[in-house]
Amino acid sequence: MNPLVIASQFGAEFDGWLRTARPDLTLVSLPPVLEWPLPPQVSVLLAVPVSAEVRARPRPEGWPFGLRWVQLNSTGYNNYPPWMLRGTLVTSAHGTSSETIADWVLACVLQRALRMPERRARSREQWRRTPAPALAGSTLGLFGFGGIGRALARRALALGMQVRAMRRQSAALDMDGVQQAADIEDLMATSDHLALVAPGTEATRHVVNARTLGLARPGLHLINVARGSLVDQQALIESLDAGQLSWASLDVTEPEPLPEGHPLYAHPKVFLTPHTCAISPQVRKAVFEKFMRSLRAWEAGGMPEDPVDLERGY
Repeated sequence: MNPLVIASQFGAEFDGWLRTARPDLTLVSLPPVLEWPLPPQVSVLLAVPVSAEVRARPRPEGWPFGLRWVQLNSTGYNNYPPWMLRGTLVTSAHGTSSETIADWVLACVLQRALRMPERRARSREQWRRTPAPALAGSTLGLFGFGGIGRALARRALALGMQVRAMRRQSAALDMDGVQQAADIEDLMATSDHLALVAPGTEATRHVVNARTLGLARPGLHLINVARGSLVDQQALIESLDAGQLSWASLDVTEPEPLPEGHPLYAHPKVFLTPHTCAISPQVRKAVFEKFMRSLRAWEAGGMPEDPVDLERGY
């Protein structure tokens, strides 16, 4: 029987782990941007997100070639060519980055709540007492309650925060201490910090807009680690300028990257990072472990973990 052939865009470190764990496999290391077609003997593709320019290229002739399975390197599939998600089994890296992203969100909450930049003294003139409210007793809202939301809730509850959350399904949240919110309007009106941690779908597009921002508790801190599509960015800027929102911490935008000169780059009330909150050695290792579990299941005739559901949106 011929060895299984896997083509990988996941990088040298991941490929080294895979070669060590499964020397019986044939592994072909690929660059981040592919030249098509793939060799017909390749059965599994480990694929990474690509730029909008690359996503817009037409489907290569003969897709999906000999592929039987595409494993994505991320939880969402928005940054892959649409045609790559059809014609063969596609699975995501759902759950591998939850803890790392939750740490990033918590860091943003602490930085904003405790006013760390304002408290820093760089001269004698800045040697002054700057008050900041205690974190305990403030409210963290969670729009979405999957792996990231649950990881965030555990951290916030341990710090004495109130936690209110909503999820797409009507099922109970099933976590002691977390209150169920009715909708995004409810979260806007009752949160001191509101983290967007839901998938980017048609149902969540621009869920943060001029109307919902108008209902926000004065001084709300908005945090987006989901997808840029959840936020109407012009409405966000207007809300920050008007003082309804006090701050926005953004790791995602629409588009990515933002065009040169976009107002979010230099806005005094925005902390912007370039979609990096899920990048860490722990996440890379978690993706590897997840793929190995899925590979064992697939070779035994079962289903790999977290097949992508295009109707559901993730």
